[in-house]
Amino acid sequence: MNIPKAFRGLRKAYFDSKRLFADDLTLLGLGKLDNRFAKIDPNEYYLSYSGGKDSELVRRYIEYMKLPIKIVSLNTYREHNDIRRRMYKHADVVLYPTKSFEWINERYGMPCFSKQQDEYIKRYQKGNRSENTMKAINGGEGSKFQLNKKAKTLTLSEELHRVSGECCKYTKKEPLRLYGKKNKLKAIICVRGDESIVRKAKYTTCLSIDGTFTPIHDFPKKLIDALNKFFEIKNPKVYDVINRTGCIGCPYGKRNTERELFICTKAQREYAIKSFKKSYDVLGIDYLNEQTTLFR
Repeated sequence: MNIPKAFRGLRKAYFDSKRLFADDLTLLGLGKLDNRFAKIDPNEYYLSYSGGKDSELVRRYIEYMKLPIKIVSLNTYREHNDIRRRMYKHADVVLYPTKSFEWINERYGMPCFSKQQDEYIKRYQKGNRSENTMKAINGGEGSKFQLNKKAKTLTLSEELHRVSGECCKYTKKEPLRLYGKKNKLKAIICVRGDESIVRKAKYTTCLSIDGTFTPIHDFPKKLIDALNKFFEIKNPKVYDVINRTGCIGCPYGKRNTERELFICTKAQREYAIKSFKKSYDVLGIDYLNEQTTLFR
């Protein structure tokens, strides 16, 4: 964010003038952000910036308001190139995973069905046969959750390779946690509840007990779209093909996974297949089709 102060002042003046004539939906979104950011001391926070749609929107608001908030990114080595370019362009700090995927896979296993399902499968594969674990696997009376049929069958027959959702811990969560601890800063996370049922249940307020700040957790898509238009944000062309991006080829991407494998570079595709092939085979994800040249 090495933008000259004079230019930052001009940009703020420009958006201030736009705000005078903004529509009601845009004003609602800006007002929500104003009220929520007023609840925190910006000197005590950093923005967890992925380069994706939502984190770019929050970054632009921080830039617009000239808030002294560090922009911190994490290179997992699995980002789409245009997302990574935007990340490096705007980040004050770029972090890296604390452990390699190979180390994580050897120690814990790889992602497969979903984080919640994989957690119970991991427990079972490690020998846990507690009532809670078995209810999650078998379902039945009093069970609020159970594995899907394929996950249950392969787990109980012990045909399933080792699975785990620990990948995110070491490639994303831990590097950011250590950065925050070292610099005595709390995180601004750009999650939204309408992205998943789990997130909607987890993020019910913009400030958590530990101080984590989620300013757009309840913003619907129409509000996000209005603010993107206000800030004149041009998203990377990868979003013309897929709505959300994450780690390329992650099995948790489900519908996105095959598309991502189709549009990423050859090297990225090969790395994803090398990492997740066993899970792809279980889930029936097609990784054999030739890729497009659209995103070179």
